[in-house]
Amino acid sequence: MSLLEAAGLAKAYPAENGLLARSGELIRAVDGVSFQLERGETLGLVGESGCGKSTLGRLLLRLEEPTAGKITLDGRDITRLPENRMRQLRRKIQIIFQDSYSSLNPRQTVGSIISEPLANYRIASKQGIRQKVGELLATVGLDPGLASRYPHEFSGGQRQRINIARALAPQPGIIVCDEPVSSLDVSIQAQILNLLKELKQSLGLSYIFISHDLAAVSYISDRVAVMYMGKFVEVLGCRELEKQARHPYTRALLAAVPRADLRRRVQAAVRGEPPDPLHPPAGCRFHPRCPIAVEKCRIEEPLLQASGAGHPVACHAPAELGQGLVRAQLPRIIDQFF
Repeated sequence: MSLLEAAGLAKAYPAENGLLARSGELIRAVDGVSFQLERGETLGLVGESGCGKSTLGRLLLRLEEPTAGKITLDGRDITRLPENRMRQLRRKIQIIFQDSYSSLNPRQTVGSIISEPLANYRIASKQGIRQKVGELLATVGLDPGLASRYPHEFSGGQRQRINIARALAPQPGIIVCDEPVSSLDVSIQAQILNLLKELKQSLGLSYIFISHDLAAVSYISDRVAVMYMGKFVEVLGCRELEKQARHPYTRALLAAVPRADLRRRVQAAVRGEPPDPLHPPAGCRFHPRCPIAVEKCRIEEPLLQASGAGHPVACHAPAELGQGLVRAQLPRIIDQFF
């Protein structure tokens, strides 16, 4: 049995404030996403800003209420649980937010911040809370003697370690990492990613790792789900990425990963902006930006299903034209996208 499962998960927001929005129109931030997370696994979610990956992460914790679909946590349907019961179940699934400063209460000491979940879930007695806070700080690489300090007295990387310690406090099985390193310097990013990998091994954690950085996702994840305009377009193992990725969007993201060879470096993400989420294009939502789109792409929406490479991909072109054409067209894809 999977530790976490989403089936047809969707979230739509009323488009009430846009200048061109009409009454009753919806923005479908997440549109029918399904996946399973196994025990001890890291599933990476990658895509451009606005693709719905952070919204999906919040749906899994019920910080946002789904419009449709089902969420199963450790065999239990949590989709419609009342908030008082959901609050207790959140001990099993925690989140690390992107902004390491705004997610910490500036008026509380670090010790107070980390001790809250310990007290709320009765994990430690009043006498044992201070000791437990010190242990958690040491676990994430911080001096336990810093517990009396306030968030503004720490660097960005240290604050993110504090956020990780707070997420670990309830002893969860799953942590949703929502862009946890995107606001940090590159060297600090590597430290935090290595810390997360070490904690996964030592504590038996499972992660949903959300990022727009395919390199970071590839480094820490076992599988990668590529997301575009609220939908998964490809799901595959990290070891398959370089040679087996078939969707043109995935191939373009791979091309954007900086390389040691300066001649192969590409400086931007996919060329052009995603279509208007209020009025997504017919057929494949990626086809206006896709250099190998065929007529079928403009008419019929592709399903996410097993491909010739053995993993799910939502693309008509590889099925009809073959993987060879995608590889042959890759230089032109890069030229058009970047």
